Amino acid sequence: MKKYSKTRIVFIIACICLLAVSLFQIGLRVTDYVGESSSSSQMEELFGVADASDAKAPVLPQTTPSVSNDAAETPEHPSDPLIEDARSYFANCDFDALLSVNDEIIGWIVIPGTNISYPICQHGDNQYYLEHTSQRESSLVGAIFADYRVKDPFKEFNTILYGHRLLNQTMFSALKTYVDKDVWEKHPYIYICTPDNIYVYEIYAAFRGDPDGISYDVGIHSAEKKQAFLDYSLSCAAYDTGIIPPADPFFLTLSTCTGTGHSQRMIVHSVLVATEKPNQPDTAAFTNEQ
Repeated sequence: MKKYSKTRIVFIIACICLLAVSLFQIGLRVTDYVGESSSSSQMEELFGVADASDAKAPVLPQTTPSVSNDAAETPEHPSDPLIEDARSYFANCDFDALLSVNDEIIGWIVIPGTNISYPICQHGDNQYYLEHTSQRESSLVGAIFADYRVKDPFKEFNTILYGHRLLNQTMFSALKTYVDKDVWEKHPYIYICTPDNIYVYEIYAAFRGDPDGISYDVGIHSAEKKQAFLDYSLSCAAYDTGIIPPADPFFLTLSTCTGTGHSQRMIVHSVLVATEKPNQPDTAAFTNEQ
């Protein structure tokens, strides 16, 4: 009987310790989530970006095509309705204010009609911003960040952005909704603002995919590998958007976890369709074989 009591006491103590650790971890997560909301609001106010959460996709002429690199170099595109719509979000933006907080901020992403509106950071690895905010504060919520392997983001064949999928539905959580075609139809565009340009991308494929798949390839130069990237993304798409990117496009890939372990990622592929300064993407950078 005495031996049984000691075992029972040890079991109860172990349960109490486990509960204490669990409550501590929950407390940390709640604190980080609250901090993320405050941090995001501060950065939005500092940058001066317009609220995009209730926005609708701009109404475009029915004949508006996805532009190729050649088309992007024509003088008409600065008045493109997509660029005009993107400008409405970034008209009062102050990058100097952002850089005074963190000189690793390289841009801002907005997906109109969603709660995705965040600064984009880039560090010397892909770990730092998994555990730090855009204000460089230690936090489990992390930040939206560009793959460190992309040396010139938004001007290379495939720029990859990462962000956490959080339980409070912030950061890149909204990406999971793109497995529903209705969501894509309502929110098909991604706006990127950098210190020297505005980029508009059109989403053409979304799916739960392999974290080691072609979607995460960078430094792609050869025509064969570019075509393999495009074929792969189209073949994996959860539904047909009817969009076939041009032969030599610029891609933006968004990635987050699926909430079902590490075997898959939620991947959203988009293609550049308009730029404020059409001569910015350097097509000459893609003339050599990988």
